[in-house]
Amino acid sequence: MDKWVRGDPLTIDGPWMTEALQAAGVANGATVTDVRFDGFVGTGQMSRNARLSLTWDRPEGRPPTIVGKFPTDDPSTRASSFANGAYFSEFAFYDSLAATVDICTPACWVARFDVDEPDFVLIMEDMSGSVQGDQFTGCSMDETSLAIEQAAALHSPRWGDPTLADAPALRGDGSDRGERLEQFFSACAEACLARLGHGLDADVVQLIRDFVPRVRPWAGGTGTPQTVVHGDFRPDNFLIGRTAEAPPLAVVDWQTISRGLGVIDVAYLVGGSFPPETRPDVEHDLLEEYRGRINAAGIDYTADQCWLDYRWGTLHGVIISVLATIMAEQTERGDAMLTLMATRHARHALDLDALSLLG
Repeated sequence: MDKWVRGDPLTIDGPWMTEALQAAGVANGATVTDVRFDGFVGTGQMSRNARLSLTWDRPEGRPPTIVGKFPTDDPSTRASSFANGAYFSEFAFYDSLAATVDICTPACWVARFDVDEPDFVLIMEDMSGSVQGDQFTGCSMDETSLAIEQAAALHSPRWGDPTLADAPALRGDGSDRGERLEQFFSACAEACLARLGHGLDADVVQLIRDFVPRVRPWAGGTGTPQTVVHGDFRPDNFLIGRTAEAPPLAVVDWQTISRGLGVIDVAYLVGGSFPPETRPDVEHDLLEEYRGRINAAGIDYTADQCWLDYRWGTLHGVIISVLATIMAEQTERGDAMLTLMATRHARHALDLDALSLLG
């Protein structure tokens, strides 16, 4: 095969797809005679998802369509996403970590990464019976409950597992995570405010600035055992089932995974999905639902510790909002979404006085 990794959907042809799906145990001796590009799907800021139709010489029992994930074609976003490890994290999640957790995510049949090029490609099942969630409209309570269930399914299997330090998807570059995060956040904060500041309240702007010198101790956590954290656990990264055959909710986009406090994903979901005026009415019940699922998995997680970790976790949304503003390709929808995210997550941290936990 002349090019093992093909990071452009328009370069995928029958011979390449046949070889890839045969190696994955999907082709089972059949041949893909034609590949048709059906267009891009989703609203990704850092990557491109494309639906491809496959023509087989023996189609029975083989997928008629797949979804491929590829690097963005925006040069600066592409370069930064390879440099900061975002693309490698998603490749490594599907390559070695996904099978060790219980979360529902599309089956990934092909995960390839070329360090030298650099380039990557994922070939996944097409969940055509599902629809992407929407950050602007958020989730219904039923959908949020489904997401809480999936969060616990991600976190509980590897809770406190010391071997996570050696997982390729979570290993990082060997430098101190707190120092690295402090450098990134410090470098991005003012650039974020220059881009979005006109749409942010004054106390939100001040929170971002006040957080800059406290990011490193925040990264150290609270002492609660760490686990696999999705890191961008929000409606845009959910596939919500709309047919009987589709799973009720699946989670996608693993470019921001890390090792940390699991409840960070819950704080990020709740803080970003609900307006500040209605969030207090639902967050305690949702947090208890999560804690109940964690405890049911045999983990002793007290209400007081869970609440403290949840308050701590509100600041994760502030970090992601700032970093994403710089990393993602700038679009009108993207800026509107990032402004909404920054506002909601900062308001969440302000309402729960999260910075006071850092001294």
